Amino acid sequence: MHHASETPRRPSVLHIFKIYYPDLFGGTLTVIRDICANLNDSFASAVLVCSQSAERREIVVNDVPVERVRSFGNVLSLPAAPTYPWRLWRKTAEHDLLALHAPFPLADLVFAFGFGANRPLVVHWHADIVTHAGLRWFIEPLMRRTLRRAKAIIVSDHALIENTPLLREFVDKCHVVPFGIDTAGYDWPKIEPHHVNDRGRLVLACGRLVPYKGFDVLIRAAVNRKFEVWIIGEGTERPRLEQLIRELGLGDRVRLLGSVNDSERIKLMCLSDVFVMPSVTNAETFGLVQLEAMAAGRPVVNTALDTAVPRVARHGMEAITVPPGDAEKLGDAIDTLISDPERRRRMGLSARTRALTRYSAPAFREGMQAVYRDAVTASSKEPVTAAESPQATGWLDTVRIAAALAWSDMRHRYVRSLLGPFWMSLQMAIVVAVLGSVIGQMSNADMLARLPMLALSMTAWTFLNSVVLDATTALQNSASLIRDRALPPVIFLLQCTFRQALFALHNACVPLVLWLILSPHDLSHALAALPGLLLFIACTFALSLVLGATATRYRDLKPIIESTLMLAFLASPVVWSTQMINHRSTVMRLNPLTHLFAVWREPLAGGHIDPTSIVYVLVTLALLMFASVLTLVHLRKAAFWI
Repeated sequence: MHHASETPRRPSVLHIFKIYYPDLFGGTLTVIRDICANLNDSFASAVLVCSQSAERREIVVNDVPVERVRSFGNVLSLPAAPTYPWRLWRKTAEHDLLALHAPFPLADLVFAFGFGANRPLVVHWHADIVTHAGLRWFIEPLMRRTLRRAKAIIVSDHALIENTPLLREFVDKCHVVPFGIDTAGYDWPKIEPHHVNDRGRLVLACGRLVPYKGFDVLIRAAVNRKFEVWIIGEGTERPRLEQLIRELGLGDRVRLLGSVNDSERIKLMCLSDVFVMPSVTNAETFGLVQLEAMAAGRPVVNTALDTAVPRVARHGMEAITVPPGDAEKLGDAIDTLISDPERRRRMGLSARTRALTRYSAPAFREGMQAVYRDAVTASSKEPVTAAESPQATGWLDTVRIAAALAWSDMRHRYVRSLLGPFWMSLQMAIVVAVLGSVIGQMSNADMLARLPMLALSMTAWTFLNSVVLDATTALQNSASLIRDRALPPVIFLLQCTFRQALFALHNACVPLVLWLILSPHDLSHALAALPGLLLFIACTFALSLVLGATATRYRDLKPIIESTLMLAFLASPVVWSTQMINHRSTVMRLNPLTHLFAVWREPLAGGHIDPTSIVYVLVTLALLMFASVLTLVHLRKAAFWI
């Protein structure tokens, strides 16, 4: 009897990045290549990138299929590849795991529209956006949404978490897996005469010729020095660097070698006397090439960046670390090593030992494999459906849980903070002072007397705006608790209201202090304004419930809600008084916020509420309550939306 044994199917991983071999050589590409090779026994890998090449769209690189989507160039370092979103969407269905190598905003944009939401996502965080920092206002929300969706975030060093605010928001998802290198290929070869001169002064650098690499600083460091500089790599900066070499008269001592293959690069590293990494910005987060130089037993000169670069090769042990962009100190450090062969030998041995022990290929492989397997395994678990959810959670328990979660958010947000939530109060005071000054100058009105009401109006608006915006992402942020713990989704929408209410109470210190200083007698009207404030809060919660659930079900609504709130703020009498605007205009009369503010502001100011405002608010509340009931019925399906 013949027994056939089938080999279990390997889960497939789609690596997503903007470019790959053979179009370009670089650190991130090397990491992708090494992951594909190291995990070949456990995972079937594929790569999806952009390419300006007119060659075949589908190629094989090191036994890994690579699909290259046609790009027509780069705009602000982003590939102009209009068909990439469609190809990414099609490819996600073919793989069990998505591995995004960030930063890559084009992929973040694709994920923002919900493409591939049924596949687990692991983010490899290679660097923060530094080159085009002015675009962060647009890119960062997309990146934050991607990180929120990710099952895990892989970083090469703790320094990236410590110095990247966006990563600190998701520290619970971060896994530190240092890059590893196979040191077997970096044994010292026999030096032959045609390889390099024997004067013991060869300085080697390697990387893409781009501004943040700081190769211009290295070239300037060679002025009036005796060492020679060889730079491996290609890139957009080559013409500028060639011009700089000619201007400084360094053509006989500084050479741009262009791209070389792996074996030639390793040989040059083994033959060099000193390896230099002159990077000038935090776009250089690890420096894989300096790890390769360490494996070759070379001492390193690197720069004091707020990344892993000076932690991989440590000052005084494997490297001499200098300030970034300082050509004079860079040249001095190189001269120090060139003139001291014994120190070069000692630091080179320390560098090789560190590469063997701290950054080994087996440890890198095991770390990657563990994260990938956990992500695939976690996604295979069936979410808890509404039918399976426990029904023991009553409304009182729901309120208690939501309040406890809101209080916990408050405590954790301001842990180790001197002023805690009162930092928000300070910000509110500054905003009120600036707005009061600007509006006073524009209207020629006495804004000093209006400051208390302005501060209270801004506090109320901040509460409403924050509650609604928080609600649009509350269910996605709490997906695991809804699915795995079977908690009612309404808890997390109610949590938004409680959390922002706590913040609003702190912000209320600003109008209270202003009232006590400027018009203490007006506080007698506070009791009359209480019913209107309760109506305002009830409408705010009902609105957040409806919009939060709807935005979770239809993800494209969130930016629409954000834009609408901004327009509503401008079209509502929040900072403008009735004397400054035509409060009887059609826009003002039909705007619900006009009446929501009027039902508590008018009594607080000692005036009378227009009956139209009362009717308008009550009708609005009734409609919102009806919509809320329908929303609560459909919220039982929330586990399938997130």
